[in-house]
Amino acid sequence: MESFEADDGHVIVRLDRGDLALESIETACDEHDVDTGAVVTGIGTFSNLNIHYVDRTDLPDDQADRNVDLQLEGAWEVTDINGVIADGEPHLHVTAFDGERTVGGHLEDGCEINVLGEVTIRKIDGLELERRPGERNVSQLRQR
Repeated sequence: MESFEADDGHVIVRLDRGDLALESIETACDEHDVDTGAVVTGIGTFSNLNIHYVDRTDLPDDQADRNVDLQLEGAWEVTDINGVIADGEPHLHVTAFDGERTVGGHLEDGCEINVLGEVTIRKIDGLELERRPGERNVSQLRQR
């Protein structure tokens, strides 16, 4: 992984074969002091895909009861990674295709880059956000 920062604060992250996507994005946020920002674009290929998604409308208080975790092997073409960074922590979603199906959800740790990855982070100055549990234990953005 290597990252580059522009004069306007945008950070470009290059992910190489074997890098872990979310973990590398978190490292780039630390290295470039991204407290509040957005991942505005991300593409690449994964050799495995770890995501979760909500499959219920009744939202039980326990998150484990409302999330479906998927750990998918094989080559995945990533068509988009995006989300918000609050208090230095990315909350990202991903869409990917394996040649037969398209899946999407919350990006989890352990997604290994197969060929390459490219991510653009935009810092947002003058705003400090964090996530706090809200109704039904749903993580909500709040201003610090």
